[in-house]
Amino acid sequence: MCLIILANDIQSLNYKDLEIAYNRNKNGFGVMYLDQKDNFISDKFLPKNFNELKNFFNVHKVKAKNQIALHFRFTTEGATNKKNCHPFISYQSDNRTIGLMHNGARLPIPLIHKNCSDTWHFNEHYLKPVFKNNPNIILQKDYVKELEDHIDNDKLLFLDSKSKKFIIVNESVGNYKGANWFSNDYWNVQKFSVPKIQYNFYDQLDKNYNYDHEYYYNVPTNEELANMSEIEIHNFIDECIETENVFPLVDIIQDYKKYLA
Repeated sequence: MCLIILANDIQSLNYKDLEIAYNRNKNGFGVMYLDQKDNFISDKFLPKNFNELKNFFNVHKVKAKNQIALHFRFTTEGATNKKNCHPFISYQSDNRTIGLMHNGARLPIPLIHKNCSDTWHFNEHYLKPVFKNNPNIILQKDYVKELEDHIDNDKLLFLDSKSKKFIIVNESVGNYKGANWFSNDYWNVQKFSVPKIQYNFYDQLDKNYNYDHEYYYNVPTNEELANMSEIEIHNFIDECIETENVFPLVDIIQDYKKYLA
């Protein structure tokens, strides 16, 4: 899961928090802000380690006028490359730029190009055509509400150089730490260790339930679980939630709760 930070108080940003965020989301980093002369600035890259990210951020934070947005990418769709890093440019003219950052599992847009992320597709095939006809629409509360309804619990952050405003879509789904807004708190959830045990999924399933139902998500075997990548785990959880069949997740949590004391 990616992370967006909108730093309204740049000096209060904790480097330890940034390092934890990077360690959980290592697939790209980017910033966008207005500089001291109100020029729109965006930059992004693939850091090899946290020190590279820290140095990159330090170069930009001194240029920012009073706010700066940061994006830590975790690849779910598309290739891990600079093109798919955030921010994206949703609108650009001689006197105005609108930038975009996204955090969420999957935006509701068809994925036409395999190597391009869902955010890239959403920006290219939905936002750009809308803003081309009416860039001021991003300042309308009704349109922001329409976006919130459309993207469910995903979050979007826009920076509009003309109005000099950051616009958060689904602000309430994120959380504040002091003056700074974080798009989620997954990045800071403490990791815990559990004993190595064999979890027998099929022994826990309700034998009276029809697991051949067309909407039921297949439960992975122990061997499949052991070989799952982090992205595959995310996809498995997303599929369970989207199909409203969360029984495997409930079973896992119930079984492991006794080991978390």
